[in-house]
Amino acid sequence: MSPNPFLKYSAENSIVLGDLGSLSSSFVPESFPHREGQIDAIVKVLSSIMRNTRPSNIILYGKTGTGKTSAANHVTRMLKEAAGDRVETLYFNCQIYDSPYSILVALANSIQDSTSGSVPQLGWPLDRIFQETMARLNRARRFFVLVLDEIDKIVTKNGGDSLYVLLKLIDESGESKLSLIGITNDTGFLEFLDSRVRSRLNQESIFFPPYNATELIDIISFRIKGVVRPGSVEDSAINLCAAIGAQEHGDARKALDLMRIAIDIAVREGKQKVTEKEVYKARDKLEMDVIKEAIYTLPLQSKIVMLSAVVTQEQDTAMMTTGQIYENYRNICEEIGYPALTSRRVSDLISELEDFGLLSAMTKSMGRYGRTRLIRVVGDHTVIKNHLLEDENLAHFKGSKIPKQSKFENLVEENRKISSLDDLFGAEPDKN
Repeated sequence: MSPNPFLKYSAENSIVLGDLGSLSSSFVPESFPHREGQIDAIVKVLSSIMRNTRPSNIILYGKTGTGKTSAANHVTRMLKEAAGDRVETLYFNCQIYDSPYSILVALANSIQDSTSGSVPQLGWPLDRIFQETMARLNRARRFFVLVLDEIDKIVTKNGGDSLYVLLKLIDESGESKLSLIGITNDTGFLEFLDSRVRSRLNQESIFFPPYNATELIDIISFRIKGVVRPGSVEDSAINLCAAIGAQEHGDARKALDLMRIAIDIAVREGKQKVTEKEVYKARDKLEMDVIKEAIYTLPLQSKIVMLSAVVTQEQDTAMMTTGQIYENYRNICEEIGYPALTSRRVSDLISELEDFGLLSAMTKSMGRYGRTRLIRVVGDHTVIKNHLLEDENLAHFKGSKIPKQSKFENLVEENRKISSLDDLFGAEPDKN
């Protein structure tokens, strides 16, 4: 019988002392270097609860990996310790709880008492869910802090009025007092709310700026204390992780993931120290392997849409419109002999690729011409294109039917051209 392959990894190593989970994005540390100001601002708003007064709603802004969610969880944990049973904090990620209905059901079920059972996930009308949640809140007679991570997803999916129900619940909660902490990386999502909703929101905004490389060095050094043996991680490795994280819009999550994987690689390979070499290996595993695997697992039509985006981006480094991508998508389908999908379905596939992290998009308001999406390929175009062309269905693509497009310099003029083709580009009327 062959020996168990796991046994060789059970021996003591010369690097790790503690749990590498403290470097993961889900870990909430006791201290947050370079976020003391933002944490103090949240504390000051929520301090009203200690005076038995409902606090203002809060919106936390900042790019991915700038500490918004961790800071919110840290502050609400301290609030719970200080206020005890007088306060309850509830966390919902709006990628999962993506409608007012689902949030109301979860909120109602979190405050069950002896007079009530579970609210079903489906089947009740919204007004009944609202009244039942309100009744349970008032019977509970305590403060509730509702944390909605990625709050902009509710607005994106359900429209600008989707927050109205939750804000009405906050305004009308009587015996219990409910307040909201919204977390978003979309600084413009409030623009999609009409004045009626914005006035109810009545928020205090707190911005989390991206970390710079020096701050990320401090954060990594702080988080590895007690986790690795002193001197087992070279300063150059820490500096490289910080530099890569700073390039990714000051993303502490990326920097910490790199360090965690680099340490793990060094342990697996029996190294005595973590060096820049392990960090580079970690970067390759974290980025290139994920991108390659993501592309390989895409359905064929999604690959064609992605190839069209890459080809379009190669023609012009400016951000693309959905219409430009769709035009090249049809040309690619014609060249390789596959039927083209409708423009609306391609627009859906572009959204899925955005969720997958292969494309990034922003919505640009064009005044009376409506709104249009501007899209950019995430990552190295050449690498992504090579991965796509490894599919035998796309291997014979040569780009012979791709016309040279003029530079996209004037967004207003471009949108004027496509305003009569709303069905093709998916533009919406401007509500502002």
